[in-house]
Amino acid sequence: AEYMGDCVIVTMLSATLLCVLLSVVTGAPAHVRIVNGTDTKPGQFPFQISLQYDGSHVCGGTIVSGSWILTAAHCVAEEIAADFTVLAGTNVLSKEGERRQVLQYVIHPGYDPENNYENDIAVLELLSPLSMTGAMAGVTLPSQSQVTEGGVTSTVIGWGYLFTEGPTSDTLQMVNVITYSDEECQEVLPGYVTATNICAGVPDGGKGHCSGDSGGPLIVKEYQAGIVSWSVKPCAQPPYPGVYTEVAHYVDWIR
Repeated sequence: AEYMGDCVIVTMLSATLLCVLLSVVTGAPAHVRIVNGTDTKPGQFPFQISLQYDGSHVCGGTIVSGSWILTAAHCVAEEIAADFTVLAGTNVLSKEGERRQVLQYVIHPGYDPENNYENDIAVLELLSPLSMTGAMAGVTLPSQSQVTEGGVTSTVIGWGYLFTEGPTSDTLQMVNVITYSDEECQEVLPGYVTATNICAGVPDGGKGHCSGDSGGPLIVKEYQAGIVSWSVKPCAQPPYPGVYTEVAHYVDWIR
């Protein structure tokens, strides 16, 4: 089977033709990876998983509980659940952790790929639960009122491309970025983001997520503030921040 995850969309921003890159790796889709990051340490992010299609990494995700994973809707939409597996308990893809088959996925009912990937969020149920021992732990979710302000240092992690159409990393990468206020994000990406998104990047560009990072977390103060959704291609291109689904708006739905 061929993974058809996401397609690249071409949009007009500031009269410049740019490609919107949805965070995927390999094949037809465009999933996002960390640009100019550093290697993580074993067990540093025990909630991070690799979502794999036919044994190849396509997206990130986070452990909500032993049986449930949080990711982006565009990572799984219109695919067969049984074609996906989750690799947990390792920060190196070539080192086996625990592997579980996906039983089913539930996409947010308001997910709309035709409208700037609004409500780009999904949960996956595993066929059998993770052991939740060793280098595995559930992610801390925000409260419903815990909306992240602009100007906050945050961390995005993933196994995606190191740069646009570049190689992927065997070792989980991390990079620090700064959150944007809703007003700042609308100013840079007018009409492309909603109140349920959060944006993060660095003003000079060069750091952020890229293909293969989709579905992974944006971490702020030990909780998951966002889910990697999309970015402007080339990856980490100034002045465009990465766009994330803001988790605080969905905690009741997740639970």
